Amino acid sequence: MLTASARLPPETKVWRYIRYSRFVWLLQKKQLWFSRADHLGDPWEISLAGDQLKHVISRHPISPIGEPMRETALQRSERIINAWRRKTFINCWSAMDHESHALWRIYCQTSEGVAIQTTLGELQASVGDLPVCECTYAIPGSSKQTPTLEDLATKKRPMFSYEREVRILHVADDDCPEPVPLGFGVPWDVEENVKSIRVHPEADQSFMETVVGAIESYAPASKDIVVWSDMNEPPPF
Repeated sequence: MLTASARLPPETKVWRYIRYSRFVWLLQKKQLWFSRADHLGDPWEISLAGDQLKHVISRHPISPIGEPMRETALQRSERIINAWRRKTFINCWSAMDHESHALWRIYCQTSEGVAIQTTLGELQASVGDLPVCECTYAIPGSSKQTPTLEDLATKKRPMFSYEREVRILHVADDDCPEPVPLGFGVPWDVEENVKSIRVHPEADQSFMETVVGAIESYAPASKDIVVWSDMNEPPPF
């Protein structure tokens, strides 16, 4: 099992940017949503390529003499990778000292979005035994070693490095039910775990009031931590 990243201190701020509908779901259900890896939107999630794929192929087990080959190295790699994608579920955060203009736009899509913020240490404590891991960013397949599922689940291409992503991982058992769900919720309480709730910098006052109303209904203890995005602050003149 992976553990929280040793490179980031526990007091590191982590952020999750979500559309308002997802925010209300979080409040109502008191759950974090984990998406199946092959439904995160990046076809390179949990992938083998380059030198790493060549290394795995070179270590493909040889069929016993006199027995037909059960499957080729490529077939075996494809089968395992597809199985890993279907059994791995991920919840994504961003580790930064401050908000991100890019992530507001990408993950909220409209001005009706919210960012929730906690710390890496508190996030780890809030999900029990589930591993919380920092992603690394490199050209796919640049490592000549046989990877584990956890290795691949925390690797992303360099063009995503602006996300500074931290992931909570849940790997389903091999006897995961069919059809495999696209995702599921894990118990998680905003009142207990969130330090700040930021309202989109381009939202209007009516949306702020809507967010406050939702908090009053589902998580009243968190009313005082609902604030505008830091980006909403105007310059002196």
